[in-house]
Amino acid sequence: MTKIASLVSFRNNMKLSSEIKSIFENKNESTFGDFLHKIQHKGFGVLLVILSLPSALPVPAPGYSIPFGIVLFLIGIQLVGGKKKVWFPDKIKNKKLPASSGKLINGMIGFLKFFENFIRPRLRFLTKGVMYKLVGLIVTLCAVSMMIPIPLTNTIPAFGIFLIGLGLLEEDGLVILLGILACLIGLSLTSTILYFFIVLGSEGIQIVQDNYDMVTDSIKNWVKNLV
Repeated sequence: MTKIASLVSFRNNMKLSSEIKSIFENKNESTFGDFLHKIQHKGFGVLLVILSLPSALPVPAPGYSIPFGIVLFLIGIQLVGGKKKVWFPDKIKNKKLPASSGKLINGMIGFLKFFENFIRPRLRFLTKGVMYKLVGLIVTLCAVSMMIPIPLTNTIPAFGIFLIGLGLLEEDGLVILLGILACLIGLSLTSTILYFFIVLGSEGIQIVQDNYDMVTDSIKNWVKNLV
């Protein structure tokens, strides 16, 4: 095996969390095109994971949802079209990547490492054909939700895209199904928020926020009691 072939094999088998760490440890200012060049061997899945991850964290990183949501929207459209290789206009590829703090990078890597323990190839038929295009449609809708500048409209949809990306990356149909479920929950929440906002204005959003906090607090207490 040649050195080049060995390097390609190593990169393809390298864990995503380690690869993200190596990419972001490079402190040199880089463009989105440079970033694409580093991860293009992984396909659509890795882009879905990395671009959704900052917004999918338990404490989302501010400033990422709208710009990354735009890129995820373009990826979703390409998935619907059945594309196998990602394409972006030069205007996007020449954009400078936003600066990431060490705390954010460590949070992303730790979050990703947790899920890497559970993903493996299974139900592969859910990663191809019609499902591939359906996933693209769901990603497109969730990307739109991520771009809405209203609280609670980006974290759950971003988490769903994150799971879908992991499923495509490892050909794990079960994780894709879980991602679709998370996306549908997120889109339902977004629809509810928009309805209350249209009918009641900012007061409607506060009502949804209060009820959301009440539900999440109940779940946290239930988990604590189980532990």
